[in-house]
Amino acid sequence: MANTEKKKVFQKDRTISFAIITLALAGFLTAIIFNVQPVITVILAALSATATFEIIRAVGGKSKLLFILSCTVSVFAVFAQGFGLALPPAEVLYGIYVLVLMTLMVFFHEKILFSHASAAFLASVALPFAFSCYLRLNNIGDWFEGFTHEEGIYFVGLSFACSWLTDTFAYIVGVKFGKHKMAPVLSPKKSIEGAIGGVVITSLFNVLILYLFTVGCKNLYGYTLFTESGIKYLLIIPVSMILSLVSMLGDLSASAIKRNFGIKDYSQLIPGHGGIMDRFDSCIFVTPALYCILKLAAEYIA
Repeated sequence: MANTEKKKVFQKDRTISFAIITLALAGFLTAIIFNVQPVITVILAALSATATFEIIRAVGGKSKLLFILSCTVSVFAVFAQGFGLALPPAEVLYGIYVLVLMTLMVFFHEKILFSHASAAFLASVALPFAFSCYLRLNNIGDWFEGFTHEEGIYFVGLSFACSWLTDTFAYIVGVKFGKHKMAPVLSPKKSIEGAIGGVVITSLFNVLILYLFTVGCKNLYGYTLFTESGIKYLLIIPVSMILSLVSMLGDLSASAIKRNFGIKDYSQLIPGHGGIMDRFDSCIFVTPALYCILKLAAEYIA
């Protein structure tokens, strides 16, 4: 009876959390659509700082000083991108940051271990970059000639689609047809059949989404998507497949960290869903990957 009650409470919490997540995502996408840069930046900075906190705590870090320093660096790294802050060169700032972390290790060596400082540095550098890529995609017209804000909106949506649809379809196909485990230790429920199904179905869905988005832009703005940049429908399929594979890599990488340090979730911030890292583990790989693909295209193709 106790287990039944716990399961009901868990499902209730999970449902409520899902509704809140959906509303928050809708609010974020609304800010993206209307290009409300300050709101987008603050949201991404909050996500980055929270994820940084979760990573440090996952590896055993407990120093409040380390949390404050790393989360502050994480926030300012996003702010620098979103608000265009005039800061010294990144290599100078990160060089100073490393020296500060090493100094903390010396003076607080009982509380701040090398593993804690290393995790703090990696998290507070990599995560802000990953979340800031939403800003870069949204403002793609600023650095990739021929692209528009509407196309930036599409790319933000594409990153979410490849992250979350891949996981959803892989689960559905895996439950029905999965026989061969993909990563039995890191993620026992994932199968090779599910992974293939997730990649293929997500790619087809992304073609449909592109079509619907194109029709929507045409009807609302009288604008035909990708007319100047020359993106073709067939290009979406290989890009989508790459991003789906990257999504699974991100998910498994986050699982590897949890497995290494013996934790189930990164936090209980979102009841029934875990923490920010549990929800965005694939996104923080997919969004930078998409940005890098487009950046390379801007440098070597355009």
